[in-house]
Amino acid sequence: MPIFSLKEAQRLIVSHCSVLATEAIPLSEAGNRIAAQVIRATHAVPDFARSAMDGYAVNSHDLTSNPKEPVTLKVTGEIAAGTTDLPRLAKKTAIAIMTGGALPPGANQVVPFESCQRQEGLVLVNSPPRPGAFIRARGTDLAARQIIVRAGARIEAQHLPLLAESGLAQVPIVARPELAIICTGSELLDTADTPETGQIISGNRFLLAALIKDAGATSLNLGLVADDCEQIVATLHDALHGPAQAVLTTGGMGPGNYDLLPQAFAKLGIHPLYTSLAVRPGRSTMFGLYKGKPVFALPGPPPAVFLLFHELVLPALRKMQGQQHPLRPLLRATLTTSILLKKTGLLNLKGAVAQINGKTLTARPTHKNEAANAIIHLPSNRRHLLAGEDVSLRLCTPDF
Repeated sequence: MPIFSLKEAQRLIVSHCSVLATEAIPLSEAGNRIAAQVIRATHAVPDFARSAMDGYAVNSHDLTSNPKEPVTLKVTGEIAAGTTDLPRLAKKTAIAIMTGGALPPGANQVVPFESCQRQEGLVLVNSPPRPGAFIRARGTDLAARQIIVRAGARIEAQHLPLLAESGLAQVPIVARPELAIICTGSELLDTADTPETGQIISGNRFLLAALIKDAGATSLNLGLVADDCEQIVATLHDALHGPAQAVLTTGGMGPGNYDLLPQAFAKLGIHPLYTSLAVRPGRSTMFGLYKGKPVFALPGPPPAVFLLFHELVLPALRKMQGQQHPLRPLLRATLTTSILLKKTGLLNLKGAVAQINGKTLTARPTHKNEAANAIIHLPSNRRHLLAGEDVSLRLCTPDF
């Protein structure tokens, strides 16, 4: 089987993943979910003209154009926010109105309290006529049938007030994908165990569960499996016939005697679409299908799992949720430190810290045990890159 480039593998993965079913959920649960279709306002927001200030509702025809000549108007009532029984504004009168109160019939302007002087049942208005002043007109925020969220877009917190005000108690979203996780390796122990020399506590389950949750999906932990082909086959069989929409394994993917995932794939009839990539890390990775269900096999080291999850698995989860651009774009960033690679010949992925300095996106490799928010793509023909050079970079988080 030919060795695929990273870009070829990403296209292959996305093309073999399908958008999941649509479901309607309460608005209270819609934050950060993906809209399954265009969501439009059912009516204008606001649905009535309202006051933008505490003041007096007046008709501009009753005011003078000379600010030195105040107009005396009779105050005939008061409108608080939420008042529904609105009196009609008569000629040469004013109605006190609070912020958010509905504009009464006959009024076309609000004069703030600070521009007036109240004397018993009268008010002296020092304001020129300004029709529409201090009024939020009907439809200022949204017109009826205006798009609030586009299909395939994330429903952000800022969308929720608009969706609520436009009368949407439920919204159509794409179902969350579930990803079954299997971590292989006889050296792996649970957190409750005490490792002896040669054994390690497995951390990939926790890493992957957090990354999957950040991607808007859910995970199904199928536990740790020793380097035993029959055990791996049995656990994979359960995953393939379970509720998860995709399966992800870690470990067992090198050229060693105990790297048994390729054998397990073959025994179960998982059809591999690639078995190696021209990327470091990533040469020891596979992607296949079992009756249309995507199956990912990644190497075991957590740093490699982190990088390859964002480059290979995350686009699949985004596609399943109907996001219009499953693969986040490659950006250009300026290195702030030099990079010296041990090997060339393959595209190199390296975790990085990216930040905005002025108008420039900059990046540097992560220090030991430092969290990455980006992945630098280093060209295959360069071993030494200098500070100040531009490199390709993919952000790991949309909240940058």
